[in-house]
Amino acid sequence: MKLLKEPLIHFLGGALLVFAFFWATGSNRDPADYEITIGDSDIARLKAGWAQNFRRPPTEQELDGLIDQEIKEEVYYREALRLGLDRNDPLIRRRLFTKMRLLDNQEGAEDNPSDEQLQKWLNDHPDKYARSAIYDLEQIYLGQNPDRSVVAKLDGLNQGTVQPDIIGQPIALPAKLDQADISQISREFGEKFAAELSDLPLGQWQGPIDSGFGKHFVKITAKIPGRTPALDDVRQSVANDWQAAQTERLEEAAFDKYRKQYDIKVSGRE
Repeated sequence: MKLLKEPLIHFLGGALLVFAFFWATGSNRDPADYEITIGDSDIARLKAGWAQNFRRPPTEQELDGLIDQEIKEEVYYREALRLGLDRNDPLIRRRLFTKMRLLDNQEGAEDNPSDEQLQKWLNDHPDKYARSAIYDLEQIYLGQNPDRSVVAKLDGLNQGTVQPDIIGQPIALPAKLDQADISQISREFGEKFAAELSDLPLGQWQGPIDSGFGKHFVKITAKIPGRTPALDDVRQSVANDWQAAQTERLEEAAFDKYRKQYDIKVSGRE
């Protein structure tokens, strides 16, 4: 026991511990992290990516270049990890967030919804796909704040005793539209004006009707009512919206699952 108290023994014991530590940890080199293998699956992936971009397989020289680039990226990636560059970086955090959402959405996604699923979606959201009514109309611009005497000429206009050019004010708007749907009318006169048309009778001057420019007398001369389209007429739009809804549903379910695992505290929020 006296030998254990000798300084030389303490020195040798410490040196042995330091040697054991570096032997066990590899100290300045980690063989596992420094080994890079480009396997057949990696090469197939590189070839597929090239073919997708250039519509042909890479030449042998091009493939060598792809492999060299893959090695270079991997080396830089690992060196960046060793420096901790992946931590506390908002950009990387955002990309990982996006990638996790994509992976979760892919797991339960249905790529080919059936006709029954799409028809049900169309039936549940008829207003979204409804075909607009088509109008032939005439309009007279009265100005932003027309005098009462001008507005009172509506009856005379319908009776033919007042001519449109007598009361109309100049403006760079079409006096007449043919076969115009609601979106076209909205672009010309504004959504508020377009929304008023559905309740107007045919063949009579009505108003004043507000637009983004002021007030108008309006006469609808012809109208084709709007309708709900058949599935084949809007299949792609319905499929896109159906897919987007499924993605949102999957994302919410995945987040709820993750969220339950966390105890989250926010300052100022109980």
